[in-house]
Amino acid sequence: MPSGSEHGVWTRVTVECPCQAAEAVSAILLDICPGGLVLEERDDVTRLSGYLCPTPRGCDLPLAQLRRALKNIPAELVPEPLRVATDLVPERDWVEAFKQHCRSVRVGSIVIKPTWRPWPDPALPAQRDDIIIELDPGMAFGTGTHPTTRLCLAALDGLVRPGSRIVDLGCGSGILSIAAARLGAGGIAAVDCDWIAIRATCANAVLNAVADHLRVICADSLLPLSPAWDLVLANITPPVVAREAAAACQLLRCGGAYVCSGIPVERQPEVERALSAAGFAAIEAEALEGWACLTARKR
Repeated sequence: MPSGSEHGVWTRVTVECPCQAAEAVSAILLDICPGGLVLEERDDVTRLSGYLCPTPRGCDLPLAQLRRALKNIPAELVPEPLRVATDLVPERDWVEAFKQHCRSVRVGSIVIKPTWRPWPDPALPAQRDDIIIELDPGMAFGTGTHPTTRLCLAALDGLVRPGSRIVDLGCGSGILSIAAARLGAGGIAAVDCDWIAIRATCANAVLNAVADHLRVICADSLLPLSPAWDLVLANITPPVVAREAAAACQLLRCGGAYVCSGIPVERQPEVERALSAAGFAAIEAEALEGWACLTARKR
């Protein structure tokens, strides 16, 4: 999610579209609102909202890009021009609204529990082998509720072995790094280019008593890292996943895996081509609610 000041103002972008166009619109909107979307369906209309930036300044360019991209959606999905609206939301109001809708989530043995939710959570009965992760994402992406995060958590639950060395590119709130540590990973590099995410990851690592397992790095690529790793995670966007594929392949041990998500299912083929070109084999795919997670093995 874009970084904001403590008393900042966010621009909320809302697009109304026919239900059949919701998947295409959400993929476009997430390119400028990577922190996730709020979706509301009423009759045959879907309303998608995301938060753009901490102040009104600098919003004109991404909004123009959004409107251009929306015009490229096939006419059979969008028979009439889409309505795009914006309004300003004080950061404190945004955070409070977010907390009201954020819930505890279970993926396999992992339970992501917001710090302000009780445990046991009345909406999520406890199980004997639950691994509880306390999380306060602040303004960083990653709460466990988004399909891409759930797909990555499920992949981690099946891939992490005691002592595994893991890179989490685009760590956001630190949710995947912390889950890896709680599952037994031995060394984790959590990488993000947003200082809001860096601070959130550090704070959440301390909160979950795994700070000694994490090295948090401010960077926008895998270049600062040296081999050899067992897993590289990238829950970001298709262009970044594809761009970093060759570097991920270089970093991994033989048989290591590049787990990548943030990929709308319609863009899965282009990412698979990039993974194959980078030298990966045995690409496995899982999908959830219109999103894909690919696990690519190094030969």
